[in-house]
Amino acid sequence: MESREQKEAELAELKARLLSVEGTPTEVYSRIVGYYRSVKNWNAGKREEFSTRREYAFPSGLAGTVSRAPVVPASYMLFTRDTCPNCPPVKDWLSASGLPGVVVDVDTEEGLSLARRHEVLSTPTALLLGAEGGEISRAHSPRQLEAVSV
Repeated sequence: MESREQKEAELAELKARLLSVEGTPTEVYSRIVGYYRSVKNWNAGKREEFSTRREYAFPSGLAGTVSRAPVVPASYMLFTRDTCPNCPPVKDWLSASGLPGVVVDVDTEEGLSLARRHEVLSTPTALLLGAEGGEISRAHSPRQLEAVSV
Protein backbone atom coordinates (compact mmCIF):
# COMPACT_ATOMS: atom_id res chain seq x y z
CA MET A 1 0.00 0.00 0.00
CA GLU A 2 1.26 3.47 -0.90
CA SER A 3 1.97 6.01 1.75
CA ARG A 4 0.33 9.37 1.92
CA GLU A 5 3.52 11.15 0.83
CA GLN A 6 3.78 8.96 -2.28
CA LYS A 7 0.18 9.70 -3.25
CA GLU A 8 0.68 13.44 -2.74
CA ALA A 9 3.88 13.36 -4.82
CA GLU A 10 2.09 11.47 -7.60
CA LEU A 11 -0.80 13.93 -7.45
CA ALA A 12 1.58 16.90 -7.65
CA GLU A 13 3.30 15.33 -10.66
CA LEU A 14 -0.04 14.77 -12.42
CA LYS A 15 -1.09 18.38 -11.72
CA ALA A 16 2.21 19.63 -13.18
CA ARG A 17 1.71 17.49 -16.29
CA LEU A 18 -1.84 18.78 -16.62
CA LEU A 19 -0.58 22.38 -16.79
CA SER A 20 1.66 21.57 -19.75
CA VAL A 21 -0.90 19.68 -21.84
CA GLU A 22 -0.98 20.84 -25.45
CA GLY A 23 -3.53 19.74 -27.98
CA THR A 24 -3.30 19.60 -31.72
CA PRO A 25 -3.66 22.82 -33.68
CA THR A 26 -7.26 23.63 -34.61
CA GLU A 27 -7.92 24.25 -38.25
CA VAL A 28 -10.16 27.27 -38.80
CA TYR A 29 -12.24 27.52 -41.95
CA SER A 30 -13.88 30.63 -43.28
CA ARG A 31 -15.86 31.51 -46.36
CA ILE A 32 -14.27 34.35 -48.23
CA VAL A 33 -15.10 33.96 -51.92
CA GLY A 34 -17.89 31.48 -52.45
CA TYR A 35 -16.40 28.48 -50.68
CA TYR A 36 -14.90 27.51 -47.34
CA ARG A 37 -11.14 27.19 -47.05
CA SER A 38 -8.64 26.71 -44.26
CA VAL A 39 -7.50 30.10 -42.96
CA LYS A 40 -3.86 29.01 -42.67
CA ASN A 41 -3.78 28.31 -46.42
CA TRP A 42 -4.88 31.80 -47.43
CA ASN A 43 -2.52 33.84 -49.52
CA ALA A 44 -1.69 37.47 -48.71
CA GLY A 45 -4.49 38.81 -50.90
CA LYS A 46 -7.12 36.75 -49.14
CA ARG A 47 -5.86 37.82 -45.73
CA GLU A 48 -6.08 41.47 -46.78
CA GLU A 49 -9.56 40.96 -48.23
CA PHE A 50 -10.69 39.32 -44.99
CA SER A 51 -9.38 42.21 -42.90
CA THR A 52 -11.16 44.82 -45.04
CA ARG A 53 -14.44 43.02 -45.67
CA ARG A 54 -17.69 44.48 -44.42
CA GLU A 55 -20.29 42.64 -42.46
CA TYR A 56 -23.79 43.92 -42.83
CA ALA A 57 -25.98 43.96 -39.76
CA PHE A 58 -29.54 45.12 -39.99
CA PRO A 59 -31.07 46.95 -37.04
CA SER A 60 -32.89 44.47 -34.85
CA GLY A 61 -36.09 46.48 -35.11
CA LEU A 62 -36.29 45.84 -38.85
CA ALA A 63 -35.84 42.09 -38.74
CA GLY A 64 -39.07 40.28 -39.48
CA THR A 65 -41.22 43.39 -39.87
CA VAL A 66 -42.49 42.48 -43.31
CA SER A 67 -46.06 41.35 -42.92
CA ARG A 68 -49.10 41.07 -45.05
CA ALA A 69 -52.40 42.63 -44.28
CA PRO A 70 -54.77 39.98 -42.98
CA VAL A 71 -56.98 38.65 -45.74
CA VAL A 72 -60.55 38.09 -44.68
CA PRO A 73 -62.37 35.28 -46.48
CA ALA A 74 -65.37 36.38 -48.52
CA SER A 75 -66.85 32.92 -49.06
CA TYR A 76 -66.13 29.23 -48.75
CA MET A 77 -66.42 26.00 -50.68
CA LEU A 78 -66.85 22.90 -48.49
CA PHE A 79 -66.20 19.43 -49.92
CA THR A 80 -68.08 16.66 -48.08
CA ARG A 81 -69.34 13.08 -48.41
CA ASP A 82 -72.40 11.36 -46.99
CA THR A 83 -70.22 8.88 -45.08
CA CYS A 84 -67.81 11.49 -43.68
CA PRO A 85 -67.90 11.48 -39.84
CA ASN A 86 -65.98 14.78 -39.51
CA CYS A 87 -68.05 16.76 -42.00
CA PRO A 88 -70.99 17.82 -39.78
CA PRO A 89 -68.89 19.82 -37.25
CA VAL A 90 -67.11 21.68 -40.06
CA LYS A 91 -70.42 22.29 -41.86
CA ASP A 92 -72.00 23.60 -38.63
CA TRP A 93 -69.05 25.87 -37.91
CA LEU A 94 -69.12 27.38 -41.40
CA SER A 95 -72.89 27.91 -41.37
CA ALA A 96 -72.60 29.66 -37.99
CA SER A 97 -69.78 31.89 -39.30
CA GLY A 98 -72.16 33.86 -41.51
CA LEU A 99 -70.01 33.48 -44.62
CA PRO A 100 -71.75 32.69 -47.88
CA GLY A 101 -70.64 29.38 -49.28
CA VAL A 102 -71.26 26.27 -51.30
CA VAL A 103 -71.32 22.69 -50.04
CA VAL A 104 -70.03 20.25 -52.65
CA ASP A 105 -70.84 16.55 -52.38
CA VAL A 106 -67.88 14.64 -53.84
CA ASP A 107 -70.00 11.48 -54.20
CA THR A 108 -71.56 13.05 -57.31
CA GLU A 109 -69.81 13.28 -60.70
CA GLU A 110 -69.87 17.10 -60.71
CA GLY A 111 -68.60 17.27 -57.13
CA LEU A 112 -65.77 14.83 -57.83
CA SER A 113 -64.63 16.77 -60.90
CA LEU A 114 -64.73 20.02 -58.90
CA ALA A 115 -62.70 18.38 -56.13
CA ARG A 116 -60.12 17.21 -58.66
CA ARG A 117 -59.94 20.68 -60.18
CA HIS A 118 -59.20 22.16 -56.74
CA GLU A 119 -56.89 19.27 -55.78
CA VAL A 120 -58.99 18.26 -52.78
CA LEU A 121 -57.76 14.91 -51.47
CA SER A 122 -59.89 14.36 -48.37
CA THR A 123 -63.16 15.35 -46.76
CA PRO A 124 -64.01 17.59 -45.09
CA THR A 125 -62.00 20.25 -46.89
CA ALA A 126 -63.08 23.85 -46.64
CA LEU A 127 -61.58 26.20 -49.20
CA LEU A 128 -61.72 29.76 -47.91
CA LEU A 129 -61.99 32.12 -50.85
CA GLY A 130 -61.11 35.79 -51.14
CA ALA A 131 -63.18 38.55 -52.71
CA GLU A 132 -61.78 37.72 -56.17
CA GLY A 133 -62.60 34.03 -55.75
CA GLY A 134 -59.01 32.88 -55.23
CA GLU A 135 -58.14 30.39 -52.51
CA ILE A 136 -56.84 32.02 -49.32
CA SER A 137 -56.59 28.98 -47.11
CA ARG A 138 -57.74 25.40 -46.50
CA ALA A 139 -59.11 23.86 -43.34
CA HIS A 140 -60.17 20.36 -42.39
CA SER A 141 -61.54 20.87 -38.87
CA PRO A 142 -63.27 23.52 -36.74
CA ARG A 143 -59.98 24.09 -34.90
CA GLN A 144 -58.21 24.92 -38.16
CA LEU A 145 -61.08 27.19 -39.15
CA GLU A 146 -60.74 29.06 -35.85
CA ALA A 147 -57.01 29.46 -36.48
CA VAL A 148 -57.78 31.09 -39.80
CA SER A 149 -60.27 33.24 -37.82
CA VAL A 150 -63.10 33.46 -40.27
